[in-house]
Amino acid sequence: MKQERKTHKSFGRQGFTLLDILVAISVISLLIAILAPTLSRVQETSRRVICASNLRQHGLAIQLYTDNHNGILPPSAFIAFNDQDTSRMMTLRLPTTERRRLGRDGWDGLGVLFRADYVNTPGLFYCPSHKGNHPFSLYESRWAGKGGEIVGNYHYRGQDGNGIRNIFQISGSIALVSDGMRTQDDFNHEQGLNVLRAGLHVGWVDDSQSRLLMMRPDSETQAGGTDDSIADAWRWLDNRLP
Repeated sequence: MKQERKTHKSFGRQGFTLLDILVAISVISLLIAILAPTLSRVQETSRRVICASNLRQHGLAIQLYTDNHNGILPPSAFIAFNDQDTSRMMTLRLPTTERRRLGRDGWDGLGVLFRADYVNTPGLFYCPSHKGNHPFSLYESRWAGKGGEIVGNYHYRGQDGNGIRNIFQISGSIALVSDGMRTQDDFNHEQGLNVLRAGLHVGWVDDSQSRLLMMRPDSETQAGGTDDSIADAWRWLDNRLP
Protein backbone atom coordinates (compact mmCIF):
# COMPACT_ATOMS: atom_id res chain seq x y z
CA MET A 1 0.00 0.00 0.00
CA LYS A 2 1.41 3.30 -1.06
CA GLN A 3 1.89 5.83 1.66
CA GLU A 4 0.56 9.20 0.61
CA ARG A 5 2.83 12.05 1.02
CA LYS A 6 1.48 14.99 2.97
CA THR A 7 2.23 18.36 1.53
CA HIS A 8 1.93 21.65 3.37
CA LYS A 9 1.37 24.95 1.73
CA SER A 10 3.69 27.59 2.98
CA PHE A 11 2.52 31.12 3.18
CA GLY A 12 5.06 33.94 3.11
CA ARG A 13 4.65 36.86 5.51
CA GLN A 14 3.29 39.91 3.83
CA GLY A 15 4.61 43.20 5.30
CA PHE A 16 3.01 46.62 5.10
CA THR A 17 3.76 48.50 1.96
CA LEU A 18 4.70 52.15 1.93
CA LEU A 19 1.26 52.88 0.51
CA ASP A 20 -0.42 51.11 3.45
CA ILE A 21 1.57 53.18 5.92
CA LEU A 22 0.77 56.43 4.13
CA VAL A 23 -2.94 55.58 4.06
CA ALA A 24 -2.90 54.75 7.80
CA ILE A 25 -1.13 58.02 8.61
CA SER A 26 -3.64 59.95 6.52
CA VAL A 27 -6.59 58.31 8.29
CA ILE A 28 -5.11 58.99 11.74
CA SER A 29 -4.37 62.61 10.82
CA LEU A 30 -7.92 63.05 9.57
CA LEU A 31 -9.36 61.60 12.79
CA ILE A 32 -7.18 63.89 14.89
CA ALA A 33 -8.28 66.90 12.85
CA ILE A 34 -11.93 65.92 13.34
CA LEU A 35 -11.69 65.12 17.06
CA ALA A 36 -9.27 67.84 18.25
CA PRO A 37 -11.81 70.72 18.26
CA THR A 38 -14.32 68.53 20.09
CA LEU A 39 -11.76 67.52 22.71
CA SER A 40 -10.72 71.14 23.11
CA ARG A 41 -14.34 72.19 23.69
CA VAL A 42 -14.82 69.41 26.22
CA GLN A 43 -11.69 70.50 28.10
CA GLU A 44 -12.80 74.14 28.13
CA THR A 45 -16.26 73.14 29.37
CA SER A 46 -14.63 71.23 32.22
CA ARG A 47 -12.44 74.21 33.10
CA ARG A 48 -15.47 76.49 32.97
CA VAL A 49 -17.29 74.25 35.46
CA ILE A 50 -14.29 74.39 37.82
CA CYS A 51 -14.20 78.17 37.46
CA ALA A 52 -17.90 78.42 38.36
CA SER A 53 -17.27 76.16 41.35
CA ASN A 54 -14.52 78.53 42.53
CA LEU A 55 -16.97 81.43 42.42
CA ARG A 56 -19.55 79.42 44.35
CA GLN A 57 -16.95 78.92 47.07
CA HIS A 58 -16.41 82.68 47.12
CA GLY A 59 -20.17 83.13 47.36
CA LEU A 60 -20.34 80.89 50.43
CA ALA A 61 -17.40 82.76 51.97
CA ILE A 62 -19.03 86.14 51.29
CA GLN A 63 -22.23 84.90 52.89
CA LEU A 64 -20.37 83.91 56.06
CA TYR A 65 -18.34 87.12 56.07
CA THR A 66 -21.37 89.40 55.66
CA ASP A 67 -23.30 87.47 58.30
CA ASN A 68 -20.47 88.27 60.71
CA HIS A 69 -20.05 91.91 59.63
CA ASN A 70 -23.61 93.25 59.65
CA GLY A 71 -24.03 92.66 55.93
CA ILE A 72 -21.00 94.71 54.87
CA LEU A 73 -18.98 93.25 51.99
CA PRO A 74 -15.21 92.73 52.31
CA PRO A 75 -13.44 96.12 52.08
CA SER A 76 -11.15 97.29 49.31
CA ALA A 77 -8.67 100.15 49.13
CA PHE A 78 -9.84 100.77 45.59
CA ILE A 79 -13.33 101.85 46.65
CA ALA A 80 -12.40 103.41 50.01
CA PHE A 81 -10.94 106.61 48.56
CA ASN A 82 -11.90 109.19 45.97
CA ASP A 83 -9.11 108.16 43.60
CA GLN A 84 -10.91 104.97 42.76
CA ASP A 85 -8.95 102.54 40.63
CA THR A 86 -11.61 99.85 40.47
CA SER A 87 -9.96 98.25 37.45
CA ARG A 88 -7.36 96.87 39.91
CA MET A 89 -9.86 94.97 42.02
CA MET A 90 -8.43 91.64 40.97
CA THR A 91 -5.74 92.48 43.54
CA LEU A 92 -5.85 90.19 46.58
CA ARG A 93 -2.91 91.68 48.48
CA LEU A 94 -1.54 95.17 47.94
CA PRO A 95 2.11 95.91 47.26
CA THR A 96 3.97 96.90 50.44
CA THR A 97 4.19 100.53 49.28
CA GLU A 98 0.39 100.83 49.17
CA ARG A 99 -0.60 99.11 52.41
CA ARG A 100 -0.64 102.32 54.44
CA ARG A 101 -3.83 103.25 52.60
CA LEU A 102 -5.90 100.97 54.82
CA GLY A 103 -3.56 100.48 57.76
CA ARG A 104 -3.83 96.71 57.43
CA ASP A 105 -1.63 93.84 56.38
CA GLY A 106 -2.44 94.48 52.74
CA TRP A 107 -5.14 91.89 52.05
CA ASP A 108 -7.77 93.52 49.88
CA GLY A 109 -11.19 92.66 48.46
CA LEU A 110 -11.53 88.93 47.95
CA GLY A 111 -8.14 88.54 49.62
CA VAL A 112 -9.77 89.52 52.93
CA LEU A 113 -11.68 86.23 52.74
CA PHE A 114 -8.36 84.38 52.72
CA ARG A 115 -6.83 86.41 55.54
CA ALA A 116 -9.90 85.78 57.71
CA ASP A 117 -9.96 82.02 56.88
CA TYR A 118 -13.26 82.08 55.01
CA VAL A 119 -11.34 80.71 52.01
CA ASN A 120 -8.20 78.75 52.85
CA THR A 121 -7.19 77.37 49.45
CA PRO A 122 -5.20 79.84 47.29
CA GLY A 123 -6.01 77.91 44.12
CA LEU A 124 -9.67 78.94 44.41
CA PHE A 125 -8.69 82.47 43.42
CA TYR A 126 -7.44 81.27 40.02
CA CYS A 127 -9.31 80.08 36.94
CA PRO A 128 -7.87 76.99 35.18
CA SER A 129 -8.60 78.64 31.81
CA HIS A 130 -6.50 81.75 32.54
CA LYS A 131 -3.84 82.42 29.90
CA GLY A 132 -2.94 85.99 30.84
CA ASN A 133 -0.34 87.63 33.07
CA HIS A 134 -1.55 86.37 36.45
CA PRO A 135 -1.31 82.56 36.68
CA PHE A 136 -1.29 80.90 40.10
CA SER A 137 2.30 79.73 39.51
CA LEU A 138 3.49 83.36 39.47
CA TYR A 139 2.19 84.03 42.99
CA GLU A 140 2.23 80.58 44.58
CA SER A 141 5.31 81.22 46.73
CA ARG A 142 3.91 84.52 48.04
CA TRP A 143 0.81 83.04 49.64
CA ALA A 144 2.77 81.59 52.53
CA GLY A 145 4.72 84.82 53.15
CA LYS A 146 3.90 88.36 54.15
CA GLY A 147 5.49 90.29 51.31
CA GLY A 148 4.63 90.92 47.70
CA GLU A 149 1.57 91.82 45.72
CA ILE A 150 -0.85 89.01 44.88
CA VAL A 151 -3.31 89.21 42.00
CA GLY A 152 -6.04 86.67 41.25
CA ASN A 153 -8.16 85.84 38.20
CA TYR A 154 -11.51 87.11 39.50
CA HIS A 155 -12.73 90.69 39.52
CA TYR A 156 -14.31 91.99 42.73
CA ARG A 157 -16.84 94.81 42.77
CA GLY A 158 -17.42 95.30 46.50
CA GLN A 159 -20.58 97.39 46.06
CA ASP A 160 -23.48 97.94 43.72
CA GLY A 161 -23.70 100.63 41.05
CA ASN A 162 -24.85 103.18 43.64
CA GLY A 163 -22.02 102.54 46.08
CA ILE A 164 -24.08 100.42 48.50
CA ARG A 165 -21.86 97.93 50.32
CA ASN A 166 -24.45 96.19 52.48
CA ILE A 167 -25.33 92.96 50.70
CA PHE A 168 -28.78 92.87 52.28
CA GLN A 169 -29.60 96.16 50.55
CA ILE A 170 -28.35 95.10 47.11
CA SER A 171 -30.62 93.50 44.52
CA GLY A 172 -29.90 89.79 44.12
CA SER A 173 -29.33 90.20 40.37
CA ILE A 174 -26.41 92.64 40.75
CA ALA A 175 -23.01 91.26 39.72
CA LEU A 176 -20.49 91.21 42.60
CA VAL A 177 -17.65 89.01 41.32
CA SER A 178 -16.80 87.93 37.80
CA ASP A 179 -14.03 86.43 35.76
CA GLY A 180 -11.19 88.93 35.45
CA MET A 181 -11.77 91.91 33.18
CA ARG A 182 -9.13 94.52 33.97
CA THR A 183 -7.71 94.06 30.47
CA GLN A 184 -8.48 91.82 27.53
CA ASP A 185 -5.63 89.53 28.64
CA ASP A 186 -7.41 88.98 31.95
CA PHE A 187 -10.49 87.41 30.35
CA ASN A 188 -10.36 83.75 31.34
CA HIS A 189 -12.76 82.42 28.69
CA GLU A 190 -13.21 83.25 25.02
CA GLN A 191 -17.00 83.08 24.86
CA GLY A 192 -18.15 84.73 28.09
CA LEU A 193 -17.78 85.00 31.86
CA ASN A 194 -18.86 83.27 35.04
CA VAL A 195 -20.53 85.79 37.35
CA LEU A 196 -21.39 85.67 41.06
CA ARG A 197 -24.37 87.86 41.86
CA ALA A 198 -25.52 89.46 45.11
CA GLY A 199 -28.07 86.67 45.51
CA LEU A 200 -24.93 84.49 45.81
CA HIS A 201 -25.76 82.38 42.77
CA VAL A 202 -23.36 81.85 39.87
CA GLY A 203 -24.33 82.00 36.22
CA TRP A 204 -22.71 82.14 32.80
CA VAL A 205 -22.96 85.34 30.75
CA ASP A 206 -22.44 84.87 27.03
CA ASP A 207 -20.05 87.26 25.28
CA SER A 208 -19.53 85.29 22.08
CA GLN A 209 -19.72 88.56 20.12
CA SER A 210 -16.97 90.10 22.30
CA ARG A 211 -19.01 93.17 23.25
CA LEU A 212 -17.75 93.21 26.84
CA LEU A 213 -14.24 92.22 25.76
CA MET A 214 -14.01 95.22 23.45
CA MET A 215 -14.97 97.57 26.32
CA ARG A 216 -11.71 96.75 28.06
CA PRO A 217 -8.18 97.99 27.28
CA ASP A 218 -5.67 95.75 25.56
CA SER A 219 -3.01 95.93 28.27
CA GLU A 220 -2.36 97.01 31.86
CA THR A 221 -0.52 100.14 30.69
CA GLN A 222 -3.82 101.36 29.25
CA ALA A 223 -5.85 100.48 32.37
CA GLY A 224 -6.01 102.37 35.64
CA GLY A 225 -7.12 105.58 37.25
CA THR A 226 -10.81 106.37 37.53
CA ASP A 227 -11.70 103.80 34.93
CA ASP A 228 -15.27 104.59 33.88
CA SER A 229 -15.27 101.68 31.45
CA ILE A 230 -15.04 99.15 34.29
CA ALA A 231 -18.24 100.66 35.72
CA ASP A 232 -19.79 100.26 32.28
CA ALA A 233 -18.65 96.64 32.24
CA TRP A 234 -20.34 95.96 35.59
CA ARG A 235 -23.56 97.60 34.39
CA TRP A 236 -23.41 95.45 31.26
CA LEU A 237 -23.16 92.33 33.43
CA ASP A 238 -26.01 93.54 35.66
CA ASN A 239 -28.28 93.62 32.62
CA ARG A 240 -27.27 90.18 31.29
CA LEU A 241 -29.10 87.70 33.45
CA PRO A 242 -28.20 84.03 32.90
